[in-house]
Amino acid sequence: MRTGIRGKDKTCKYAVNTNGLKTLRIPQIIDLAADVKLDGIEWGLPALDSAKSVIGEMARATQDRGLEVVGYINGGKMWKRDEITRWAELVASVQGRSLRVAHPWIAWNYDESLHQGRAYPEIFKLARDSMPYLMELGKTYGIRFVMELHSGALTASALAAANVMQGFDPQYIGVIYDPANTIIEGNMRPRSEVEVLGDYLAYVHAKNVMCAFTGQFTERPVPRAKWEFKVCHLPYGIVDWLEVFYALKLASYRGWISCEEFFKPDESCAEELKDGIAFLKACEKHAPSAPQAPFTDFND
Repeated sequence: MRTGIRGKDKTCKYAVNTNGLKTLRIPQIIDLAADVKLDGIEWGLPALDSAKSVIGEMARATQDRGLEVVGYINGGKMWKRDEITRWAELVASVQGRSLRVAHPWIAWNYDESLHQGRAYPEIFKLARDSMPYLMELGKTYGIRFVMELHSGALTASALAAANVMQGFDPQYIGVIYDPANTIIEGNMRPRSEVEVLGDYLAYVHAKNVMCAFTGQFTERPVPRAKWEFKVCHLPYGIVDWLEVFYALKLASYRGWISCEEFFKPDESCAEELKDGIAFLKACEKHAPSAPQAPFTDFND
């Protein structure tokens, strides 16, 4: 069974990623989630030593309000065995079932590429060689270790992530699919991305981005325009969420959609989240669940 599917449920579940709510206390986040009528919370953990003192409250408070824990994020570097073992033990202590780990990073831009000492194949090997130990930990603690499709990461694209994980059991290894991040780097059509990930698709991050000219130019050695990506409200960015839900429906995905970054932790937060989730649910409702005739074979 595809690991992202939630049994007989007919629609996705919605959650909030707390990395954008760091100024709020745990009870405030719980109240926010309940007010917005979310189904769960994706908890962003602080550094390991600090995480030990808060993860218990996160788990208890979530359960006490009838919510679910989607997973825990900000875990250790996947290639550092001692570090990732301590994280696994911590998450398992509260019966956690999902932990996002830190994937290897590569150069984000030209300036970083100038100073990147390792070549891509070497960094790829670092990630690939980490897989057997993550599998071992996953079986021991009942945890699925997930990596995010993220700009500047080795796993910026669905293809790269699938290549890293190929041959390993998706019960213990998976991917957070972030369509907005792949707009910045690693983009394919959403259908292609979801189909490439297959059973490695763990859950989905929901935000949107737009690209804007900064009005500035580099000065040396040749003037070049500077562009930047900015997070925006869901209906206004480059990602077409109707197309994303079409891709998810084709894969029979009915798992978690975790909202992030398009809201601020202030008095407008609840309304921004409500509006965003209403938009996502409308896209989910209206997205087709199958390709439509007349069919085109682009490769005849």
